[in-house]
Amino acid sequence: MNKETLLDEELQYMPWKAKSAEQLARQLAWQDVLSSAYQVTFGRDCFVSPQAYFAPDSLVMGDGSYIAAGAMIRNTELVMGASCTVNSFAVLAGRITMGDGVRVASHATIMGFNHGFADTALPIYQQPLTVKGIIIGDDVWIGANAVIVDGVTIGSHSIIGAGAVVTKDIPPYSIAGGNPARVIRSRLKESEGFLPLATLAEKETAASSASPPPSPAAAPSPLPISRHKDLERSLEEFGCRVRGQLEEVLTRYVAEDSEGLAYFNLPNGKRTVRAWCDAVEIAAMFGEAAPHFSREELVVRLQGFQDPATGLLPDPWNPPEPSADNPALLTDHLSRYHLLAVGYALELLGARLSIPVHVVEKMNGETLYRQLDSLNWKTGAWGCGDWIDAYATGLYLNLRHFGSTRRPDAVFGWLTTHADPLTGMWGSPTPQESWLQPVNGFYRLTRATYAQFGIPLPYPEVSIDTVLAHSRNPAFFRRDAGNACNVLDVIHPLWLCLKQTDYRRAEAEAWAEAQLRRALTRWQDGAGFSFTLEGGEAAGLQGTEMWLSILYLLAEVCGVSRCLGYQPQGVHRLPPAFPLSR
Repeated sequence: MNKETLLDEELQYMPWKAKSAEQLARQLAWQDVLSSAYQVTFGRDCFVSPQAYFAPDSLVMGDGSYIAAGAMIRNTELVMGASCTVNSFAVLAGRITMGDGVRVASHATIMGFNHGFADTALPIYQQPLTVKGIIIGDDVWIGANAVIVDGVTIGSHSIIGAGAVVTKDIPPYSIAGGNPARVIRSRLKESEGFLPLATLAEKETAASSASPPPSPAAAPSPLPISRHKDLERSLEEFGCRVRGQLEEVLTRYVAEDSEGLAYFNLPNGKRTVRAWCDAVEIAAMFGEAAPHFSREELVVRLQGFQDPATGLLPDPWNPPEPSADNPALLTDHLSRYHLLAVGYALELLGARLSIPVHVVEKMNGETLYRQLDSLNWKTGAWGCGDWIDAYATGLYLNLRHFGSTRRPDAVFGWLTTHADPLTGMWGSPTPQESWLQPVNGFYRLTRATYAQFGIPLPYPEVSIDTVLAHSRNPAFFRRDAGNACNVLDVIHPLWLCLKQTDYRRAEAEAWAEAQLRRALTRWQDGAGFSFTLEGGEAAGLQGTEMWLSILYLLAEVCGVSRCLGYQPQGVHRLPPAFPLSR
């Protein structure tokens, strides 16, 4: 065996060793082979040893992450953050999500699934598998021969001792060991202003309970004063720049066709209901009125979209298929979104819908629960959140404008009993998209319920863990990627959770700042923002309204939103629209 062969063999077990250009080329070729055979996404400078047993259902590897020779990655939905390592002879299976900087030592076993065994008349191997998933925070060291079972969450900055068998959640900054594992001590000192071990143990017990924790006794500390003066200046300059171009931008999207003058999402595009609402909201952010139409003209136009029989707002230029549409169950996605867009735009104009949202008012609790249970929470959590967003907004509009007595108590009851205490989510990750569906669905349903009615979230800290884990997925977020929906669906949940807790605030701020600096450079003078920001996509009203709102949320999390000189309105307003405490 020559020296080069020795170095290649050494590299398989110690991937952090320096690699030659030839070794790097071979690794990239191997990743191409894996990508053709499996649902995998590799970040930069990743390494998967050809000597590892590799058969995942899906895998996302962040930048600089490694899987060494002898490791077994099988039947797993695995998300690895940046700088994670799975060392030789470790075994990973089931649903597993890691943060950044996770170290899995040799012979560790992480099993994000379990065998059913309730039926004693049936052999265990014939009983169905159950999957809860394992969440591992940032900067976690898992020692040799440790075992982590399904349903466990390990808090950031923790150490799992060699040989430990982890059967329940481990709080952040803990050192845990034994069988079953218990917290031996905290890595933090009470004198540094962190929680003592007794309090950490209480939090651990609360986190494993199936009941939602009570509302926090005290509000979290206020947003910190920004240390980034250059960012504040950039935001001030950007806000002034947009204000100075506001009329020019909105005028760009006014055109005349056979039906007359109208707002369009894109120049020379098709008519939509949403374009009118986006124009009203963008102008209102700056305390202005949408140009080229009087208030009365806008009110008449928007009210005219409402169907008198149902109270819904189908798109006249893209109506639902009659044979498949059931208005009583809000089956048309455009009709659902227009409850938000038109309902809030009319409020900004000092008006309201012409009639109540009848289908929401008439839906009883039994029908509501049957509908919620029938939604596709397993693989389509975003669509489920979209449905709740429309239903709860219909309740709000009826409560505020039409004297309805139907409160959102029933939907909050369902949400409370169906929230996952280990992830804070409703719905499950998918092999193709990992946490995209649950996180995006979390935004939609919490926007119209917990945020709109001013109700505390049931599990804000584990929700932050899940959202931050998703935010590191390079399939959706990179320096050159992150569309308006995906960024909004991360930053709004982080903002909402941070109203209740300071947990992992610094990490949320760092992510928000990176997205903020990226978006500030993508404004197109006289046109606004495109939906994706990159790729030469044309700017439009939707992209402009969404990114202006997103920028404010990003800046709010960083404590510098005051510098922008505007505030989101309508769909993306931040204050509760109808606090239930009043």
